[in-house]
Amino acid sequence: MYCTKNSEHVIMKKAIGILFLIFTSLLIVGCSADSATEDNQAEAEKTADKSEQAIRAVIEKEFNGPDEKYKALWGAMAEAQTSDKYIDDYEAFLESPEYQELMSYTEETYASYFTENGYDNFINQAPAFMYSSFDGDYNLNTSTIEIAQSENETTLYDFTFQVEYTDENGDSSQFNFEGNAIAPEKGKIGEIEYSDGDELLQELRNNE
Repeated sequence: MYCTKNSEHVIMKKAIGILFLIFTSLLIVGCSADSATEDNQAEAEKTADKSEQAIRAVIEKEFNGPDEKYKALWGAMAEAQTSDKYIDDYEAFLESPEYQELMSYTEETYASYFTENGYDNFINQAPAFMYSSFDGDYNLNTSTIEIAQSENETTLYDFTFQVEYTDENGDSSQFNFEGNAIAPEKGKIGEIEYSDGDELLQELRNNE
């Protein structure tokens, strides 16, 4: 009888030990899964933050202005292009210091926020510094920039913002923009579009 009870005691201790190991393993697996989920969520938020920062930076650089350095470089480039030295030699003009300085400044200002293809599209199709290329004395300021990441596709972003235009007489008008962007890499824009129905562009043209 004594041996039987002792055997049962040993068996019970082993069973408890096995159950404890199973419970501990499940606890570790559960904690690991929770930790992995939290890490994934944190990484997604970090990616979103960097991409939102890139989008915000591009909006602010494009619509807080005009950029006086860009205007000066653009003027020098335009003057060089129509000069006797380059007017009949476009290839030589593309290698001119005036053109290269303009391209270098544009790259310094915007390239870090884009993928390589995204940057090429932005400077050629958007184009970059569009709202800084007008004559006259005016000022632009952005406000209320709101950026939202898509719930279904984390690389897609929608945004809205306002631009205050002040003319040479100090009169101001507000223009409401909306747009979207694709950020295929963390903090790098592949494509960005924005519009107010060309109302601000028309205002700038009218006041040149």
